[in-house]
Amino acid sequence: MEGARYKNYEIMFEKGDKIFVYTDGVPEATNANTELFGTDRMIDALNSAPNAAPKEILKNVRASVDAFVGAAEQFDDLTMVCVEYLGQA
Repeated sequence: MEGARYKNYEIMFEKGDKIFVYTDGVPEATNANTELFGTDRMIDALNSAPNAAPKEILKNVRASVDAFVGAAEQFDDLTMVCVEYLGQA
C-alpha cells in the first residue's frame, strides 16, 4: 500500500511459546445491546487456559465470543490464528 508505514519487529520464541493473531472482528463482535466484546474479554478468554494447545485456545476464544454475542447478527468476520513454537528438531 503506497504511503503506508509499517514497523518491523523481531520476536525470539522459546520452546512452548505461543502467538495469537486476530482480526478486528474479534474484539468488535457485538451483542444485542451493541456492546463490544473488546480486548479485555478476549484476554480473559486467552488466559482461561494459557497452557492449552493452540486449537483449544482458539476454541476457548470462539466459545467466549459466541456466548457474549448470543443471537446478535454480526457484520464482520472473526479470524484467529494461534501458533505454538515446538523448538528445533
